[in-house]
Amino acid sequence: MSSQPEPTPDYPQIEQNLIEYLNNHPDFFDRHPELLTKLELPHNNGNTVSLIERQVAVLREQAEQDRQKLEEFVAIARENELLNERLHRLTVKLIECCDFEEVINTLQDLLHDDFRAEAVELHLYSASAMEHASNPDLDGFRDFLDGNRPRCGRLPAERLEYLFGPQAEDIASTALIPIRGEGLLGVLAIGSHSEHRFHPGMGTDYLIRLGEIVSKTLEVVSEPGS
Repeated sequence: MSSQPEPTPDYPQIEQNLIEYLNNHPDFFDRHPELLTKLELPHNNGNTVSLIERQVAVLREQAEQDRQKLEEFVAIARENELLNERLHRLTVKLIECCDFEEVINTLQDLLHDDFRAEAVELHLYSASAMEHASNPDLDGFRDFLDGNRPRCGRLPAERLEYLFGPQAEDIASTALIPIRGEGLLGVLAIGSHSEHRFHPGMGTDYLIRLGEIVSKTLEVVSEPGS
C-alpha cells in the first residue's frame, strides 16, 4: 500500500495570512515580547540583528531622511523670504522713479545687486508694433510676447546679441520677462554668466511679479526721450 506524499505547504499564503494578522493585531508583540529578542534579521553586512535593533536602525534612517527634507524646506522658505524682501525693496524704489531713465537705472542697480544679474536690458516697443509682421525687432520674440509668460534658459547667439549687445558673448543663461502696459510692450532681459542660474525648470512666480511691477511703473513715467 503506497503512502500519499505530504502536501507542500502554501508558504506565500501562510506569509500573507501572517501579514494580515499582524496588521490587524499591532499589539501582538506587546503580548509576546519574548519573540522580539528571538527574531533575527539579516543585515547588509551579513550579520544578524534582533528585530528591535533593525527597527531602531530603520527609524534612525527615516529620521535622517526627514531631517534632510526639513532642512531643504527651511532653506527654500528662507530664500523665498529674502526674495520677497528684495521684490518689496525694488517696488518701493520704482515707485519713487519719476522718468524712464530712473526706472532703467533702478532696475540695473537693484537687479545687479539683489538678484545677482550680470546683465540687465529693457527693450520697449509701441503696442502697435505687434501688428506689423515686417518689424525686424520683434523677430524671435512674437511668440514669447503673445504667451505673456517669463521664459528661462539659453538663447541663440543672434538673440543674445540683440538683447545684450557687447555683453552677449559672456551670457550663458537668460531670464526673459514680458512687459505689457497701456500703449507699450517689451522684453526685460536678465543675463547671467552661469549656465545654471536661469533654466527652463525653475519657478517663475517672482519673475511674473517683477514683470507686473515694471509694467505698471512704465505706464506712469514719461516715455524715453520725452
